[in-house]
Amino acid sequence: MAKQHSLQLNAGLRYETAGLLFRVGLDLAEERGDGQGATVSIFAEDLATGSRVPFNNAACPPLADFMAGYPRWMVRLGIRATKGEDEITGTVRANATVEDLLSAAAQLGDMIDQKFSLYKERVLV
Repeated sequence: MAKQHSLQLNAGLRYETAGLLFRVGLDLAEERGDGQGATVSIFAEDLATGSRVPFNNAACPPLADFMAGYPRWMVRLGIRATKGEDEITGTVRANATVEDLLSAAAQLGDMIDQKFSLYKERVLV
């Protein structure tokens, strides 16, 4: 019998000067028997209001630009993702180990950090 593992990770990446809080979630339910891998969810909130920020130029040009390519980059981590209006959702390859998932979570956060830690002022319109 194959080992079953579970993992639930919810991270908040806070960028005070940019005015954004990124929520990164990764969930691998032990009882999941559908052959799918862990699910991934990523969205951004306005630090001032707590509301989700749409991935469009009217709300935040740097966020819109970043999120346009982010799902394509996620493929390198074994994640098939789709960009919605204000959230990226995806699935990690089914054979990913817990170690793979932790590494992917770190890399997801690092990519966001490389972009949004550089801003010295609020990026929301």
